[in-house]
Amino acid sequence: MIAIKRTNKPKILEQKADTWTKSLMNLRAKLNACKKESEVYRKLKHKYQLAENKYQHDSIKAALKSEEMFSGKCAYCESFILHIDYGHIEHYQPKSIFPEYTFDWNNLLLACGVCNGSQFKSNKFPITNEQPMLLNPCSDDPTEHLNFDYDPYTNLASVYGKTPRGEKTEIVMGLNRPELLRYRSQMVKKIIFLGIKTSEGDIEAKKILDEACKSTQAYSAFADAIRNKFKSAKQ
Repeated sequence: MIAIKRTNKPKILEQKADTWTKSLMNLRAKLNACKKESEVYRKLKHKYQLAENKYQHDSIKAALKSEEMFSGKCAYCESFILHIDYGHIEHYQPKSIFPEYTFDWNNLLLACGVCNGSQFKSNKFPITNEQPMLLNPCSDDPTEHLNFDYDPYTNLASVYGKTPRGEKTEIVMGLNRPELLRYRSQMVKKIIFLGIKTSEGDIEAKKILDEACKSTQAYSAFADAIRNKFKSAKQ
């Protein structure tokens, strides 16, 4: 996970977000006042789902996928998504709990189906002392809360929480789930090799390592941590 600077909201949200939110909240109030399992409730539920799904507008997803935002990477695990999946528009504050933020640009992220799936984040949003415990890459600096560590003995590239919020994020998002850990470790092992070659004065290796550290690249948090580690060792 890396810090991301949020771009200006898409034009469709500038034009429609307030209207969509008002309509959604009105429908929600009617649903709450209606007897469940009734025909009226079922019809209202269908209308509510149609109104809610407007957040999936193509221009909103395009803005999240862009290089200026998430570059087709999951906001949480930093894996590339779009070559194998469409990706999810993820609500940092879950829309099932906070419907008023369904169309709030500051609440929308791009995520993979696993990080955002039922086994991991889904609708979870733990709060302690009125503070959200999950990191938001658009408003938090992940490096203040997470360590990106490669263990040369186990050959594993792991994410470790170094604050309570970092620890909770690591667990809830499944940032060390076995499949992710295995694939990420293979990629990071190659970046380690580039770091070694760079420290030996290999100019081409340095160029490739610098490229790997760009925000547009998968697991750039690890690449940046590795580059900094070799820089510190050299000084």
